[in-house]
Amino acid sequence: MPIDTATVTTNPAQGRPSTTRLMAYLLLAGLLMLLDQRGQFIPRFRAFAESLVAPVYRVASAPVEAVRGVSTYGRSYRSVVAQNQAQREQLLTQAGQMQRLAALEEENQRLRDLLQATAGRDVAFRFAELVQVSLDPYAHQVLIDRGAVDGVFEGQAVIDGQGVMGQVESVTGGQARVRLISDPEHAIPVQILRTGQRTVAMGTGESQRLSLPNLPLQSDVREGDVLVTSGLGERFPSGFPVAEVSRVDRDTGEAFMNVDARPLAALDRGREVLLVLLADAGADTPVGSGADDEAAHDPAQGETPP
Repeated sequence: MPIDTATVTTNPAQGRPSTTRLMAYLLLAGLLMLLDQRGQFIPRFRAFAESLVAPVYRVASAPVEAVRGVSTYGRSYRSVVAQNQAQREQLLTQAGQMQRLAALEEENQRLRDLLQATAGRDVAFRFAELVQVSLDPYAHQVLIDRGAVDGVFEGQAVIDGQGVMGQVESVTGGQARVRLISDPEHAIPVQILRTGQRTVAMGTGESQRLSLPNLPLQSDVREGDVLVTSGLGERFPSGFPVAEVSRVDRDTGEAFMNVDARPLAALDRGREVLLVLLADAGADTPVGSGADDEAAHDPAQGETPP
């Protein structure tokens, strides 16, 4: 088979262009190295190229940054929610403690009032607490945690730090029921502290109102007059505050005026009360009188009445 001479003669000629290009590249590389050493062109070119590529890089990295930001926000949000919940629980705890402190402060004040109410009186007292309040609007009664085993007896006077609350209605072994002075069936002998005039204060079924129906039109009574126990009736020792006159109406057309009084005792608010025990006979002497012999028949001398 004959040999193609054209193909053989052209192969050596193809090596010259490759060598020429190589020499050109080497010359260009040396020139670039020289220019870079002399004029710092390469760093400038690199900076220029980076400025051109930077937008593309930012666009390419935007999804990654977005995911990273969402993840960071999620962690921060959960941390803030947890911190907020912890602070809310702490605030609720502190609010509960503050309410408890306020309740203790109020209770402390009531106990101070009870102690002040007993100062300077020739009577003994027994402390008791309310355990139940009657829900019947027509029967103002409360239940206390003292009974017959504690020496409580029917008819015993009950007071708080401000005034008379009522008297013991019935007694069981460890509890007693007290009828408040605001009960419609209750009446208490009183006298006007300013003038000494005696009358009877009747319950009206309203915790903030007593009625004085037996005062004649010519009676000297004014709004703001204080009513105290008169000591009559052998139930309440004399001199205990009962109420303050709140209304005086003389234009009735009758022989008696209409007089209302506001009880001083916390009939619908307090929890602590005192049961009155007479310490001596002189404690039952009515205010402004010399009836010393009335105390000899008072049942509160430490014995349960028959």
